[in-house]
Amino acid sequence: MIRAALAAAVVAGAGLGCGGQATLPAEVAGADTALAACRAKADEDERLACFTALHAVTPLEAPPTVSDARFAAGVGLFTSTRLSGTGTVACVSCHANNNAGIEGPVTIGGRTLTRALHPSLRGGAVDDPANTRSIARNAPDLVNKLLGGPRVMFHDGRVALDGRGGFLTPMGDQLPPGLENLLAAQALVPLLTRDEMLGYAPGSNGGRSENAVAGLVGDPVETDPWPVWNALMQRLREDPALFASLAAAFPDVPADRLGIVHVANALAAFQTRRWNATGSSHGFHGWLRDRTRWPLAAEQRRGALIFFDHGGCARCHHGPRLSDGRFHNLAVPQIGPGHGRGALETPPVDRGRHEVTGQDGDRYGFLTPSLWEVRATAPYFHNGVYDSLEKTLRHHLDPAAHARAFRCERDAPLAQDGVRVACRDSIDAPALYADMLDRLAPELQGPPALSEQEIADLLAFLRTLSNGNNGGG
Repeated sequence: MIRAALAAAVVAGAGLGCGGQATLPAEVAGADTALAACRAKADEDERLACFTALHAVTPLEAPPTVSDARFAAGVGLFTSTRLSGTGTVACVSCHANNNAGIEGPVTIGGRTLTRALHPSLRGGAVDDPANTRSIARNAPDLVNKLLGGPRVMFHDGRVALDGRGGFLTPMGDQLPPGLENLLAAQALVPLLTRDEMLGYAPGSNGGRSENAVAGLVGDPVETDPWPVWNALMQRLREDPALFASLAAAFPDVPADRLGIVHVANALAAFQTRRWNATGSSHGFHGWLRDRTRWPLAAEQRRGALIFFDHGGCARCHHGPRLSDGRFHNLAVPQIGPGHGRGALETPPVDRGRHEVTGQDGDRYGFLTPSLWEVRATAPYFHNGVYDSLEKTLRHHLDPAAHARAFRCERDAPLAQDGVRVACRDSIDAPALYADMLDRLAPELQGPPALSEQEIADLLAFLRTLSNGNNGGG
């Protein structure tokens, strides 16, 4: 009963990764006893099995069944540029098909290039400085998006379940009926986002090329999305092969009734079938399924014990998705142009979840990501500030120190074409950093003291969180 109660409390969101001293909430009756019981087990595999049970970590369930026709339509739509305002950008432009659904970082001279605005979206010349501006948010991975019962999507959770069988999105009551799941609701948002798929109207923001779709609506686009969605559907109808594929995916829907909701459902179906780790016997997932048949190496097992015990990582990275589905402030260095209202401030800032809720307690909070395929999802954090898993882990272990020590000139990534990404550090934006650190997630205060060997073991474990099918190094 104690173990069941503890697991339920953890899944309910009792605790972010790799920080703090306790790994279970002290207020849960029996927590110390249960942790002590796990620690007392002499065999490392038995000890790890005990910890994973406490943190409700189980093998991932099977994904929803996706028909071949839905998958084929989704592939075509995912790779088609017809869904962008300019007709030059596709989902695959930012979500690579062979690497956990993201593009890995590119380095030049040892410096990472962050993702810049696609040149065609703004409409300027290739060498126009406006086209080397980095986008505000890092493209999230697409692994296991519907598994483990997620309730929100995006770094700031702006797409969410409403608790009544519907969805909360920036489109409000403009959302079309018939969306099959949360991922389908999410798929509609990039089509309306100027820096992702829609682009800018001719003459705005320095743009010089035609983008009739982007000019159909003003800002915020989400309040009047139908002119854009209808224009994109018209483009799809002008592509006989692509539209035939969409019709085949929904054989019970008359061709003249196919709409943007079917595009969203097909995109979600493709992503669900393409990126999942459910049947894997690889790494930690294999160990969860049968630890005798698929054992972990000694250093991986040691790292797992650190992760679930004194490293504190499982405080927020728990459950089948290795995520609590909540939002936390990790004092991530502020790079990029800022986001939403924060982009208009001096200095520009990204306040994360606060942009969605307006709640003071959500300032600088971002969604705890699932850790499946974490080895393949660089660059890390919501803004892609770190290009390696080790840098990201070390920030988790002492976020306050790393935030203070971060220096734009030395540590910030570069934008494409060698232009340094916009950046603020604790020297040139002291008030901003003081505010972030004052609001640092409680779970990351009082960081654990890990040796270099323990950090190496922890990294070895994190690299086992893969199904061996999504690329990455």
